[in-house]
This record gives sequence, structure tokens and C-alpha cells, in this order.
Amino acid sequence: MMKKGIILQGPVSEWTVDIVNEYKENFEDTVILLSTWTNENITNVACDYIQIKPPEPTYPQNSNINHQILGTKNGINKIDADVVLKTRTDQFIHNNQIFDIFEKNCPKHKIMTTDLLSTIGIGVDDKDYRISDFCQLATKNVLQDYWNNMPLFDGSYAIAPEVYLTKNYVVNFKKDSRPWNEIMNEYFFIRDYHKDFKIEFQKFIEDDDKQDWFEKMI
Repeated sequence: MMKKGIILQGPVSEWTVDIVNEYKENFEDTVILLSTWTNENITNVACDYIQIKPPEPTYPQNSNINHQILGTKNGINKIDADVVLKTRTDQFIHNNQIFDIFEKNCPKHKIMTTDLLSTIGIGVDDKDYRISDFCQLATKNVLQDYWNNMPLFDGSYAIAPEVYLTKNYVVNFKKDSRPWNEIMNEYFFIRDYHKDFKIEFQKFIEDDDKQDWFEKMI
């Protein structure tokens, strides 16, 4: 049986402690690793952790892309697991069967992720190379290929994080120049944000503007 792991990447949020506690209950025999920054208070977070120095801000386009790259790369290389769910510190994935969905349905060379910001939502119809970065579920080897070969963002132009990450993976690393729909089907396995992942996202719950945006997306 493949060893399972969960990486929570990002700053410690008001939800992080509860997320970790739920994952410990829902995912038995699963390694849980928090990958966060040296300036974060991890006192009450009851799981394994790594803390790294946050990257310098990018200019003129300030973005969290490099935070995600460095935090995830260090987490992926640290965690002792064969199959890894990479997710956020402010986002529950309530479905305790999510690893079973992956193991029974997703080809092992693909990354499983959500339909929101991939195939549904504002901007997806006219935006190639857009795959959601809410979460990823894949073998550790696939995620190491993805994150260890990801260049840092220099801040010289405006780009959505999910587009930057996807395009660098499939075009620059995989050297795949086929039409986008073929590329998406080759490397990604898209599942329902609500039905399959059962995601609850802090920003969509606590921020009225974000909640309005979210309702328009779906």
C-alpha cells in the first residue's frame, strides 16, 4: 500500500489548527506536514512542520508565486510519502475519501485538482494553461517533477499564479506544445470542487467580496 501524505503550505491562519486536527482524524496513517515561514507561530499546530525564510517581494509585480514554489518544493522534498495531497493552510478538504478517488480513478502520471479555476469560473474559457492551484493530489515523484523544476518568478510582468505554474510545467519542463485541451487531458485529472474535494475556503467564508466573487464563479 502506498504511503499517504498531506502538505499544508502557507502562513498559519485562524483555521490551520482545526484543519490539522480534522486531517488527523479523517486520514489515519497519513503523514501531515506544515510548510510555513520562520516568522509564523506554530505553537498550537500538532503536526510535523518545516519553517523556511520567506522569499523577497517581487517587483514591479508583487506576487505570492515564489512563496508557493519555495514552500511546496521544500515540503515535497521533506515529506515521507508516496502519494501527496498539497493544499492550503486556510482551506479544508472535508472528503475523507479523496485519496481513494485518486487511487481508483487518476492515472499515476497525472495531477488531480479541482474544476474551479481549471474548467469552470471567470476567465477559464479564454485562458490556456490555467489549472487551479487550490490543491494538488499526485504521486510524490510527479509533484517533485512539477515543483523542483519550477523557476522563481521575477516579477517583471503580470500573470495569474495558476497560469505561471501550469505553463512552466507543461511547456518549459515537459516541452509539450500541443493544443491546450490535449495538454490538459494528458497531465491533469480534474474533479469537482464541491462534490469530490468538499472544499471549504476561509477567504470565501469570511470575506463578503470574495464570497460574491465565488458565487459568480460557480
